[in-house]
Amino acid sequence: MPRRAPRHAVRATVAGITALGTLTGCITGERPTLIDRPSVDDPAARAVLDRLDTSSTTEFTATYEITPTLTGQPTPATVVQSGTRRRVSIGDVDFISDGTMTRTCIRDDGDCVDFLDDARVSDLNITHRFWGDAFRARLELDASRRIGFSEASDQLIAGHPAACVDIPIPSTSQLSGTVQYCALDAGPLARYIGADVRIELVEFSATADGIDP
Repeated sequence: MPRRAPRHAVRATVAGITALGTLTGCITGERPTLIDRPSVDDPAARAVLDRLDTSSTTEFTATYEITPTLTGQPTPATVVQSGTRRRVSIGDVDFISDGTMTRTCIRDDGDCVDFLDDARVSDLNITHRFWGDAFRARLELDASRRIGFSEASDQLIAGHPAACVDIPIPSTSQLSGTVQYCALDAGPLARYIGADVRIELVEFSATADGIDP
């Protein structure tokens, strides 16, 4: 008759398996994931992206009109940037940063929070970075999923030269047809026409006017 293993040996084996499982969980558990930006090989989109790339380092004052499709009501916006200092005003909301401090304030009542709170303008289908990084990311995505040839054009927007691209994208119940992106030669977004919102540059200056709170 086979001999049974001593109880202490069984306990030791179980403990070893448990420890191994714990160690394996630590080794093979959730790891940080690197998110690759979409590759853009479309020359027309690339020309606009290259301009948007420089928007975060350009000194300027730009005034926009932002019109969400759902309401059709335009909202004025102004972006002023000089070095690390930036003031973005969208409707009655001010987004302020200087490289070390960030703040979001409601202009009428002085209510402020010490971070950049994009929830204050979410009803417009944008973030406070609409003039640069945010719509650069949108353009990358749309260019990577286009379903036909993009069309490039050079235009004057608010009296300033801009590169534009019209991109055919898949049709869905929420988003369909062609989207247009334009960026000034100076860098910032000049126009966006999509199913959710329209953004149009109204005025532009290569100086930072009224950036101080």
